[in-house]
Amino acid sequence: MEAMKKIVDKLMKRQDAVPFLEPVDWQGLGLVDYPKMIKKPMDLGTVKKKIEENEYASVHACAEDIRLVWSNCKKYNQDGSDFFNLAESLSKRFEDQFAKVKAEDPMIEDDTEHAPSLEEKTKFSHMIYKIKQEELGQLVEKLEDRCPEAIDKTPNDDELEINIDAIDPKTFRELDKFVKACIVNNQPKKKKTCGRVYRRISCL
Repeated sequence: MEAMKKIVDKLMKRQDAVPFLEPVDWQGLGLVDYPKMIKKPMDLGTVKKKIEENEYASVHACAEDIRLVWSNCKKYNQDGSDFFNLAESLSKRFEDQFAKVKAEDPMIEDDTEHAPSLEEKTKFSHMIYKIKQEELGQLVEKLEDRCPEAIDKTPNDDELEINIDAIDPKTFRELDKFVKACIVNNQPKKKKTCGRVYRRISCL
């Protein structure tokens, strides 16, 4: 955990990390919708305090809180805004530093709840569009139960957005398996054929 503390200390010393050092003062800033959108606030100062008080069971749990700092910011602020871009930049910097920590200590990778890669998140987001409507409903119910901060509903509740970055690793793994199983079950069963099977060949 000492390595995580060093990462947090380095981030906190950066001048561009100032907006993330303390909890968002949404009342003082007049951001009345902030607590409605952000279900689990997090900041680097809180992460450092939790490290010092030994509240994290693993480095991955600590890493998830750090990622939550960035994902909360990107969820509340519009894509392309200064704060969104800043969170994106610091997120990449953190992931680079965290990757070095894991490389130096291979035992960290044994944690089954390690964070999904960008490629895994991208594949997951694409697979969601391939499942049935009722299966999507089941997925949303699982998220609402285990990771409500990952769901952003519109005022009319007729549409919602899933913030994959806000899904904790354990829940992500479970949902990823669920979606893959749904896709497999939805595939049409192949009919048995007799004799040779010819594939259509196109010549260019």
